[in-house]
Amino acid sequence: MSDSPNDRPPPRQTIGPISGKPVTTHPDLAKLTPQQRALRQAVIREFKAKKMRKFVERQVEHINMRIQVGEGIRFLFDEHGRPPANAPLEDIVWQRQQIEYQIKWFEAVLIELQGTLVRIKEIEDQALDYLSEGQGVE
Repeated sequence: MSDSPNDRPPPRQTIGPISGKPVTTHPDLAKLTPQQRALRQAVIREFKAKKMRKFVERQVEHINMRIQVGEGIRFLFDEHGRPPANAPLEDIVWQRQQIEYQIKWFEAVLIELQGTLVRIKEIEDQALDYLSEGQGVE
């Protein structure tokens, strides 16, 4: 990949009253009023809290799914992790069917999430197109 000036997109105009490069994490806050600074800090805290909460929720879901699957197959083994010598075939078949049902359910959830992701990407693309058209007019 070449980093020549011709390959880079043109720099974007700043949207807000904060001066400086948009890639910096330390903008010049001196131009903001105290209320704007407080609002900015509140938004940043809220964003980080929501981000962390969503991360924790996803991790808890993964843990719960793994626990459910582990509990579902636990009865197939004895306390030492070996299959019992005289396990009833009906129980094994029933457990296999339950695991297949859970897999189908996970696949359905996956398909639903993928559909939601596609819709979100479409909305994002439309928003970016709208913003680029708005900046072109100015």
